[in-house]
Amino acid sequence: MTVDDLRLRVPGRVDDPVRLQALRATGLLDADSATSLDRLTRLATRLVQAPVALVSLVDSDRQVFVSAVGLAEPWASRGQTPLTHSFCQYVVTDQAPLVIDDARADGRLCGNLAIPDLNVIAYAGFPLRSPDGQVLGSFCAIDGRPRQWSATEVEILRDLAANAESEIALHVAHGDLLLSSARMQTVLETAQDAFVSMDQEGRVTTWNDAAERLFGWPEAEAVGRRATELLIPQRFHDAHRAGLARVRRSGESRLAGQRLELTAVDRAGREFPIEMTMQMGQERGRPVFHAFLHDITERHQLAVQREQLLEQQQQQVRRLREIDQMRDEFIAMVIHELRNPIGVIQGYTEMLVADPDLTEHIRGELAVIDRTSGRLTQLVDDLLDLARLDGGQIGIDTAPLQPAALIHDAVHAHQGAAANRQITLTEDIGPLPVINGEARRLQQVVDNLLSNALKYTLPGGTVAVTARGDGGGVVLTIVDSGIGIPAEQYPRLFDRFFRASTATERGIKGTGLGLAVTKAIIEAHHGTITAGPGPDRGTCFTVTLPGDGDRPDDRAS
Repeated sequence: MTVDDLRLRVPGRVDDPVRLQALRATGLLDADSATSLDRLTRLATRLVQAPVALVSLVDSDRQVFVSAVGLAEPWASRGQTPLTHSFCQYVVTDQAPLVIDDARADGRLCGNLAIPDLNVIAYAGFPLRSPDGQVLGSFCAIDGRPRQWSATEVEILRDLAANAESEIALHVAHGDLLLSSARMQTVLETAQDAFVSMDQEGRVTTWNDAAERLFGWPEAEAVGRRATELLIPQRFHDAHRAGLARVRRSGESRLAGQRLELTAVDRAGREFPIEMTMQMGQERGRPVFHAFLHDITERHQLAVQREQLLEQQQQQVRRLREIDQMRDEFIAMVIHELRNPIGVIQGYTEMLVADPDLTEHIRGELAVIDRTSGRLTQLVDDLLDLARLDGGQIGIDTAPLQPAALIHDAVHAHQGAAANRQITLTEDIGPLPVINGEARRLQQVVDNLLSNALKYTLPGGTVAVTARGDGGGVVLTIVDSGIGIPAEQYPRLFDRFFRASTATERGIKGTGLGLAVTKAIIEAHHGTITAGPGPDRGTCFTVTLPGDGDRPDDRAS
């Protein structure tokens, strides 16, 4: 059986990847000889009277002498041999001690080149395991002549191997610590935030590159100095010292774990806001502090800008409210100032029209005055309605009503105007449920929509009124074949004083208040109104009015 066969059949073989990884983790393969291990190998040669003692770590293709006492040249200088010259590899493959009195008589070892080249005749080797149990190599004693190892000598070598194993474990732990420290140092050096550590007296013990950039002090000047000299404004020194004293007395910090906004000062004396996250730990029974800090000047500037913007917005809101109040006061004044003279004009017009001696020409002029004063009256009423609805001064006095009759009456009332304009006005009113509403206001809604439809429909056109029940409520649709509205203007159609460009271009008169009043009345009934293109160029208005079960509680509105 060859050595390669043994590697494949024995657990923990030489080239096992897990074992090799543990071997490299020791950091000893290419390191200088460890002094502590040299003491053990020297002790071994004295105690068992062997000329050679080794600490040998077995790699995949070589054995490395981490410590060697009494080894002949050139092997002592080389510090390693190929596995063709290694007995230690069998300790690894067997994962057990190997004690040989005369290797030349051993069937497995007699052909090993360590016998002629290194004069290895008697051998006693013991496994060296890693902290996780992997056999890394052996601690061995070698004699160049046959000898029978006594039980005492075997026990001595076993104890020395255990000590060597402990030394290797310490070396691994030290390497892990160095690796962790280097990793942490890399993190701190590349961190964007400043990192500062202090002892219980407030002296800086750690100061990374970001701290140097932030505060202007290089690490060589910062470490060992008090934080009050480096980053804390003068006016806060007493509070800082008092806080440290409190921590020393109590062993607790009220600031640990919190995200704090503080004022710092740099080397040039510039004060600026920082955010600090600090943790407190214990080293040798004394408190230490570790803090991450970063400049939040930009955040403060943005906060100031937001506050300024908010103040500007609040000023604008106050100004708009003032303007709204001025508008309401103006509207109230206009209504008051117009209502009386309009009433006088209408009264005198009626009185003059009653004179039987008036000529037809004069009667025609009086009719113009009557129509004009009527339009002014309607304008004043619309303004008054909007002002009252906005101010919540108009309460909708609801009562059960039959909408079908109300809609039919409104259509019938407009048939004369439709005939005069040669417009076909039709109605299709299905069975409608009884709803709650104020009849006079809903009559006003239907009248406004019908007057609007007739006004903007050309002779020969149509206006169709449809009403259907819908889930206990009513859906009213009025569709005309009129001049229509540009699509982009529909969102503004219910704004006060807005008039579609198609109406103004044709010189059709209007105030732009009727639809605003109509929408206000419908919303006061908890309904909705929408407008969109009709099927034949014109406009389609859709009104929905809820039934009793759909209407929100007035107390919540």
